[in-house]
Amino acid sequence: MPAPNLTEAEIVEAALRVIKQDVVDALSMRRLSRELGRSQMAMYYYVADKSALLDLVAAAALGDIAIPDPADGPWDARLRALITNIDEQLRTHPGVGEVLLDRMLSTDRRILNAAMEILLEGGFGDEDVLMAYATVHTYLFGRYRVISSPPPHGDDRAGDTVARLVTRLPSLSGRDFFEFGVDTLVAGLRERVARRRS
Repeated sequence: MPAPNLTEAEIVEAALRVIKQDVVDALSMRRLSRELGRSQMAMYYYVADKSALLDLVAAAALGDIAIPDPADGPWDARLRALITNIDEQLRTHPGVGEVLLDRMLSTDRRILNAAMEILLEGGFGDEDVLMAYATVHTYLFGRYRVISSPPPHGDDRAGDTVARLVTRLPSLSGRDFFEFGVDTLVAGLRERVARRRS
């Protein structure tokens, strides 16, 4: 008896499992076929190639990101909410940030348009919107590449600021770093647009 047809959702879920277990570079048509228990050739019936597969993954991840409504508050509150919604999606699917970074322009511009429209409404000029969005984008995706780790065991050089401060890392969560970063970023944008208006 032939295996039942796969749905797009099943393919995307399998691809996300592979990315979560390994890394995005480990995702291939061969690896996907093993994950789904199908032949590699059968996978090409559903997806043309790895590029198309990554488009499906990005579209699914981006499609789940809620965009704040204009009635939800002023521009800065909505921008913060949008950044938080994107971050929640990235945490739901570890490893998918790379895919979104590469595919946001080509796959689904809904998020990009929403962020830029919020900034325009906030009073930023066109050039500042581009730079402000680039700052948000860099923060959101760059923070997943930053790994804080203490010095090697036994590195207790007297007067070493790094050695002293990393002892505080266990008291901080990823959420603490995120909130500090978003608060700082949004406050800076708010101050910048206030100067522009004055």
